[in-house]
Amino acid sequence: MTDEPGKDLAPRQPPQPPAPPMDPEQLRQFQEFQRFQEFQRYQEATGQSPQAPKQQGKRWWLVVLGSRIFWRALFFLVVVGTAMWAYDHYFGVDDPGDIAQGSGGVTGVAQGPRSPTGQQGTVGLFYNHIGQKNPDLGCPLMVYEPTRAKFAQAYGAKDCKEAFTKLNAQVTSVAKYEQINFPPEMMKTPTSDKITVDSCLLTVDGGPRLGTFTVEKIKNGWVITDWSPSTCG
Repeated sequence: MTDEPGKDLAPRQPPQPPAPPMDPEQLRQFQEFQRFQEFQRYQEATGQSPQAPKQQGKRWWLVVLGSRIFWRALFFLVVVGTAMWAYDHYFGVDDPGDIAQGSGGVTGVAQGPRSPTGQQGTVGLFYNHIGQKNPDLGCPLMVYEPTRAKFAQAYGAKDCKEAFTKLNAQVTSVAKYEQINFPPEMMKTPTSDKITVDSCLLTVDGGPRLGTFTVEKIKNGWVITDWSPSTCG
């Protein structure tokens, strides 16, 4: 059997190499694309308008927690809240009236000094304000109006400020008057929140003695809640 003429003259095609295996990610994307095409054909066949697939957004609280502004605002609130608590805890007092402002010791609204005696204590500062003629600082140490009225009446004055003026006129040495000395017992930490300080027990030079003080602790401030004349002045 003879071969057909020219059959051996046709070029033979080399064998095709096998297709390389597809990357799994590429295969997944290709399959998703196929499903999308099928979805489009289904919409065209049923007359539905194409709709873009909805993306699931982050939960709102995750967005808030990831916000830098949220954390800054939270930090600010914590700082302010802590500062307010600390101020109220260490400097706040109950309101027994117009307790001294700017009278030395603890500063702030309605405050008395941290100690009842000593040169920077309540009684020591009261003497100091008499010597310096500072009724605006000294009179508020007497927190109740009846106490101030009693103090003024004892010195023949119409009010506490006028009493300060009269007592200041009796001061012969401001420097000595500011250096009053308290007995050792009075310099100890009080065992109660209410004590009595009799000027007769103090060493006072350069001016008049100022009677007997009832000094009471209200939170961290010691203020004068009552006063009476002493036998020595």
